Amino acid sequence: MQEKKITIIERATEIIAKKGYHAASIQEIAEASKLSKGAFYLYFKSKDELFAELLRYHIRLITEAIEQVDQRVLDSREKTKLRLAVMMRELIKRGNFIIMQRHDIDTDIGKEMELFFLEEMEKGRRKTELDLLEVYGEESEPYLKDLRILQEGILSQIIADMLLHGLILDLDKTAAYILERMDDMVEGLLKRKAEPLVTETTPVSASIFEKEMKEREAKQILERMQVVILTFDPQEKDVEELQGIVELILEEVQKKDPKKLLIQGLAANLKGIKELDDLRLELASLLEIKVL
Repeated sequence: MQEKKITIIERATEIIAKKGYHAASIQEIAEASKLSKGAFYLYFKSKDELFAELLRYHIRLITEAIEQVDQRVLDSREKTKLRLAVMMRELIKRGNFIIMQRHDIDTDIGKEMELFFLEEMEKGRRKTELDLLEVYGEESEPYLKDLRILQEGILSQIIADMLLHGLILDLDKTAAYILERMDDMVEGLLKRKAEPLVTETTPVSASIFEKEMKEREAKQILERMQVVILTFDPQEKDVEELQGIVELILEEVQKKDPKKLLIQGLAANLKGIKELDDLRLELASLLEIKVL
């Protein structure tokens, strides 16, 4: 069962990378996996579920390969160089997976998996900064975010040129080259005593990840409200009206630029319903709106 699921995932990755998520059909994926369409559903309930498993599968393999480097007994510089080489090798090996990320997935499961993907990227950013600190020492600490951005920029462009433009490079040599360029940048920054571009105190707007997480948490609170409302006696409370209010709040929360004042006003209609008080306060705190 597991081996067949992996086969389906690999074939699906190739097809989706080539055609896009929406254009790739279950029939086509099943045929490429040497299955009937009916047999496909023995392994995955839907294309959405397949995509979720596909994303986890590739990220897990990339992560495991890098973690194996971390377990080796090497000095920090050699370990960083090897980690860069392994990361590039895994990304190139899974080129179809990387290309697939360029396609917009607008289904609910797609958004859920995008959050998972963004969370993994955030972990990677934190790990890169720690690795840079280990290689270049405490004097590099003010520049860690700058250095991480510069290293990621070099790495992503090299990967893009290899995947999209056919550039062929020796990855071990390339990893050493990237690290040498990082040496040059660290030396230059320290020599000039340059002011860091990005620090812990640099103002930031809410990231895509933070916005999506907040939307998901708000949706969960509102869904819990709906469950509570269903327990009300229709003769004592207007259940339909209360459900309508919660639906309107949910619609606004899911918009690209939700209006806080509108949500605040809608939520005020739930005031005085003790069963919803805690959830109303939780929602207000999450969305940073006043409790009227």
